Amino acid sequence: MSQVNLDDVRSAHSRIKTYLADTEIVSSESLDNAMNAEIYFKPEQLQRTGSFKFRGAMSAMTLLSKDQLKNGVIAFSSGNHAQGVACAAKILKTSSVIVMPSDAPDIKIKNTKSYGAKVIFYDRQKDSREKIGETIALKENRTLIKPFDSSQVIAGQGTAALEAVKSIELQDKHFDAAIVCASGGGLTAGTSIVLKDHNPNCDLYTAEPSAWNDHELSFQANKRIFIKNGQHGICDALESPFPGEITFEINNNNNVKGLSVDDEAIIAAMKFAYQEFNYILEPSGAIALACLMSSRATFEGKKVLILLSGGNISNKKFQEYIST
Repeated sequence: MSQVNLDDVRSAHSRIKTYLADTEIVSSESLDNAMNAEIYFKPEQLQRTGSFKFRGAMSAMTLLSKDQLKNGVIAFSSGNHAQGVACAAKILKTSSVIVMPSDAPDIKIKNTKSYGAKVIFYDRQKDSREKIGETIALKENRTLIKPFDSSQVIAGQGTAALEAVKSIELQDKHFDAAIVCASGGGLTAGTSIVLKDHNPNCDLYTAEPSAWNDHELSFQANKRIFIKNGQHGICDALESPFPGEITFEINNNNNVKGLSVDDEAIIAAMKFAYQEFNYILEPSGAIALACLMSSRATFEGKKVLILLSGGNISNKKFQEYIST
């Protein structure tokens, strides 16, 4: 099975850094006091395409050959990976086809198309996005850019943590813990590789909706657990039924643990981020903060990295959430 190491993450960063937006870590004195901890936020909703997913897409696609770029790429995603791949394809002057669920948020569909991607819809309940993507890839000779179970994508996602570590080490500090949103586990895997080198004793946690906590259950069982018939909630980007193979091996080996919260806690985190920083986060982007705020005792006295992972949400929908 393919693995990823710190050199892979560093190499990815050297390839893509000129394309990245600056997402410098920030903190909140009021939250630090309330949590009795030092909390550092990496605001990846300010990243290009509105999420960290651009990092992984660009990492994988900057390794494509001229012939591969000529034939184009394909990806499947509910929205953030879709936008990352579509944007990277536009930058690299290649074509992209994106397989998206028919119930994906309108803003994510619109944004994906704005980069020139061709969007093909599927039914979450009936269709397999993997089969659709693989069929098109074979038929059109396109390169499939997987959303998480790819060494190159994982290395790219790890670049966010690499930047955060550099920032905190300049202050002569280190992270004691980190909370990372998890769908397939790519961001967590890349982050865990970086942070375990930075501090071998760093405690790492995935953040998931309580109805889609496949990572949390998988870490407890020491094997990949499949979520059956999970109720759809507000975190459309995190409703993956099981961890990736490569990602689970990396995360389990790095002793990652799981946290999960309900929609109410996620909305509270969205409200806090908006009031404190004027950040507009989609629910999936705020879930790591929600898990922190729901687990005060676990992080008391620690220096904690929180990855704010995305902000692709319409103003109307955002206002609906924070007004409840």
